[in-house]
Amino acid sequence: MSTTVPEVENAYLYDIYHLKDKMILWFKLKNSDTIKKLEYPWSPFIYVASDTKSDLEYLLNNCNLFSYFIKEYSYEYKYEYPSSDQIKKEVLKLTVKDSSQILNMAKYIEGLSTRFGQYRLYNVDVSPEQSFFYEKEFFPFGLYSLSSSQNTEIDNKSSNLLDIESDNIDSYDYIIPNLRSLTFDIVSDRKSLASETSNKILAIKVRVFDYNDNNNLEEKFTIKEDSEIETILQFSYEVSRIDPNIILTTGGDQFLFPHLFNRAREMDIALHLLINLNRELDQDFLKKKNRSVLEPKVLSGNSHHTASSSQSYISYGKVYFKPKPFLLFGRIHVDTNTSFIYKNNGLDGLVEISKICRMSPQITSRSTIGKCLSSLYFYNAYKKDVLVPWKPITSEIFKTFNDLIKADRGGTVFESKPGAYDKVAEYDFVSLYPNIMLKKNISSETINCECCKDEQGNKIPGLEHLYHSCRKRKGIVPISLEMVLKRRLYYKEKKLESISNNDIQSKIKYDNRQDALKWILVTSFGYLGFSNSKFGRIDAHIAVCAYARDILLKTSKIAERYGFEIIHGIVDSIWIKSKKENNSRMGLEDKLLKYKNLKEDIEKQTDFSISFEGIYKWIVFDSSKTNSMLPALNRYFGAFMNGTLKMRGIETRRHDTPPFFVKFQEELLQTMATFDSVKEINGSKDSLEDIYNKYRNNILSGNISFEDLIFTKRLSKNSVDYLDRNTIENCVLKILSKSGKVLNAGEEIKYVITDFRSKNYLKRALPLDLVTDREITKYDAQRYCDLLLEIYDSVTKHLYEHTA
Repeated sequence: MSTTVPEVENAYLYDIYHLKDKMILWFKLKNSDTIKKLEYPWSPFIYVASDTKSDLEYLLNNCNLFSYFIKEYSYEYKYEYPSSDQIKKEVLKLTVKDSSQILNMAKYIEGLSTRFGQYRLYNVDVSPEQSFFYEKEFFPFGLYSLSSSQNTEIDNKSSNLLDIESDNIDSYDYIIPNLRSLTFDIVSDRKSLASETSNKILAIKVRVFDYNDNNNLEEKFTIKEDSEIETILQFSYEVSRIDPNIILTTGGDQFLFPHLFNRAREMDIALHLLINLNRELDQDFLKKKNRSVLEPKVLSGNSHHTASSSQSYISYGKVYFKPKPFLLFGRIHVDTNTSFIYKNNGLDGLVEISKICRMSPQITSRSTIGKCLSSLYFYNAYKKDVLVPWKPITSEIFKTFNDLIKADRGGTVFESKPGAYDKVAEYDFVSLYPNIMLKKNISSETINCECCKDEQGNKIPGLEHLYHSCRKRKGIVPISLEMVLKRRLYYKEKKLESISNNDIQSKIKYDNRQDALKWILVTSFGYLGFSNSKFGRIDAHIAVCAYARDILLKTSKIAERYGFEIIHGIVDSIWIKSKKENNSRMGLEDKLLKYKNLKEDIEKQTDFSISFEGIYKWIVFDSSKTNSMLPALNRYFGAFMNGTLKMRGIETRRHDTPPFFVKFQEELLQTMATFDSVKEINGSKDSLEDIYNKYRNNILSGNISFEDLIFTKRLSKNSVDYLDRNTIENCVLKILSKSGKVLNAGEEIKYVITDFRSKNYLKRALPLDLVTDREITKYDAQRYCDLLLEIYDSVTKHLYEHTA
């Protein structure tokens, strides 16, 4: 009897979601466009801890809990987080019947508590997909071996996941498979701003391309049939025919898909459209996941802005708006408007973050960096048998008033004297705060641990009487950041190697990956002190700041011993200048050697890597806008010896500056970068004024593209909550409101100034939404000239008046 050996194929895992009691995995074969679906029997779970086992047994005797929620249970030994005794405790593991009921079950159990902390719940808000990745050691875009007894395109029954073929999470030089992508836009018969998703669809523009080369266009066409219903049905058919792996949109969550389904629902073809957009065939599942677009609802104002479908949130002092996501199943939908990672780093960055944080690419694309970082923490906690608390209750270590004043001080700042300077050198520590967390083992559970309180050499500098860190066990945060720091360092080295080899594609790839990881590292420090962070604690945050202050102070003293004066310093960067009596006697080579020796000495004495960024030919540290005698710590610009510009905080770097002003300021600075000193710039004032006059004449002559004049402002609160002040922004909001459009906090308004000095303030600006003919719309030339002069002065004022 002959035995049939199953065919083994290598495939990339690109999509994942939980359905009933199975995890659904979608793969793309390595050497073809074939797609395979695998159903993996698996159910999500949570943990419950209590001080007594009898309390846990009481739960198991609750009939409602079992009949509605629990599939099975078991007892396991885990570390409760935070844990200072390093002893595993027996906890109850509850495997659920339906992943959508996890939160309801947690609330039900919490409601059974008769005293505070009787039932402590864990891993409640870890998604099923993340838990599956953690448990099985899988990750998105990993390369796996599949065995299949049938050679069908999608075989739900006979595919078996064997193992990772040659890929693993530590692989740096992995390959992203060639993914067919589709992007589309809608042409509609716009009647008003109040009913955008109700406007009749006239045509749908479609582009199809391969990820590996966005310029390698496979297809480009416009769907415009005799009727709206035929247009939508034809689009539905084309998606099914093309069968893309990725649908890439601009505004898909907020407008494109809600618009499509609003119109399709009216014609009773919404379900047909939904089925073709997805690869998943379970219609009940699709209906449940897409009730918001399938079921009619009463809307007021802007149809896609409903409280239930969107939210505004604050991140680092800025307000953002997040519409309800429209997710696909079996395909990946990326909305560039809601994806910080994709917008900045493309698919390279999205895949890198999805892999190391073990998150579905669709979810990663819509998540904040903090949420991605949390998933990385959760994974490492899972591998260490540490539970993730549903509602952390870690309290701040008690301090006296004097201790609080001494401890909670942030980083060190050396205030600059506003003005322009020649021959200033800049040093930046390499990922200082994440490296402090790694090298000094700073994490929530390692600060003031019980096991090391009597140890020596582990006290926090300047706060020795308050804090110490653990020397016996490595914290969750340092473990997590170590991998990120190593990967980013590797990618930065490969980027430089690619530049040397003139390999542009590789340079872009490695730059996108390292830049995406940079945001993880930047966020890690803030998340350490974030009240909602599962692995955060304000005392750990304070400890990192204390180390940073100590390091920058040591650095300044070393620099002064070398004969430099401190011009400016902030947190992890320092700007220095040779004292005049030393500077005149040294040649350039001697100066560079001195800077090199200083770098080595700083690294030796602080034990942290520091980067010599270079020497500025000239640099300007700006003053406060409210007091010219005070410095603006985060606003400066200058030109290095090779002519490269570095700018922070000025108009060119702001997202709300019209492109016309950005071009003007960039041309000014590029011209200034050709001069070797502040004195040379002063001597060439006429050439800068010529640039100013050229742009001013363009404004007055009307020779400017309309798009270059648009202001963009992000709302910090809902438009209806703004006070009735006579500002340009309120003028725009009032006009939009009268037209029926209401905006949420975090959304943006775009407008052009039309008559800044009008007595009727509603005529001072025109929202972009109401511009019908850009050729005939008039702008306020005088106001734009005034603003041009302000921007000119902001760059030149210190160069002309305050030099050093």
